[in-house]
Amino acid sequence: MCAKSTTILRWTGRGGLADLQSSIEFVIADNRLKATVSSMGGCLAVQGPEPLGVAALFGRMPGVAWIAAGVTGRTIGELPEASGVLAKKYVRKSDRFSVEVEGIGKSPSSDLGGAVTSRILDAVKGSRVSASSPKVRFRAVIDGDAGVVGVEVKQGPGGVPTGKTSVACLVSGGIHSSLTAWRAMLLGFRVRLVHAKYSDVALRAVARLYSELSFRADPRWLSLEVLEGDSVVGALADYADRSKEPVFGGFTPPHEEHLRRLPKVRAPLYLTPEERFLAEFEELGIREDGMAEDWDRKGHGEPKVRRYGGKAADVSAVLDGLS
Repeated sequence: MCAKSTTILRWTGRGGLADLQSSIEFVIADNRLKATVSSMGGCLAVQGPEPLGVAALFGRMPGVAWIAAGVTGRTIGELPEASGVLAKKYVRKSDRFSVEVEGIGKSPSSDLGGAVTSRILDAVKGSRVSASSPKVRFRAVIDGDAGVVGVEVKQGPGGVPTGKTSVACLVSGGIHSSLTAWRAMLLGFRVRLVHAKYSDVALRAVARLYSELSFRADPRWLSLEVLEGDSVVGALADYADRSKEPVFGGFTPPHEEHLRRLPKVRAPLYLTPEERFLAEFEELGIREDGMAEDWDRKGHGEPKVRRYGGKAADVSAVLDGLS
């Protein structure tokens, strides 16, 4: 057997597989990895880099359902043997496992599934098949004469790959506006973060949000605009009036007066329960500084806009790069 190390990325089936492939190829090139990416059924096979490293790189990318570490065989007939090798690495005695096969090949998928299952049972004595409660999930994908097999190592965030439609998201650095931006990304939008500066603390929180999102999705389609020199509500209202893109904001009932002052801003998170906000914000992995904005604070000097975007960057790079 001469199988090639491969990472399998399962598309969610929403949006376009070509959009997901474009984003993955860009991030691979941006990280200077030597890899080839090919579509196989509803999956993308990334050959070359160490699979667990690839899984860490794309584990939070919108449009990814799950990620498996495995191999590509020269023929589908090599996949059962490859499964036995994988089993010795990932399955222990008495572990329960499942085998799921998708795609279309010369042989029915059930035949491949049975052969893979038998080889795993032979490779790890005492292991058991369990479709309902497996500890280890084997994933096989066939597409004509081609095939890959792997062990699921990570669940993706789901959602839609980044498409061609752009939206603006008003962000303060707090919970609700941050989640508005992340949810917009999960819906497949290219996102422009818009922040009316009212403190250095809040600006740093927004920079943290940009940084986190830039490593989750295709950074080509993420940007940040910082508005300075006017009242917060005045700057945001003026931006919403001029924007050719839909403008979203995250508001909850205690702050509904802000929404009335921004009639052209949409609020998709308005009815989401607060406990759900908190759980999703914790998953987002950034902290809230808890500094309330002064919506009527007047700025000093001529209004100006500073911009940053299109790159994966840490917080310091974002702050230093605003121009």
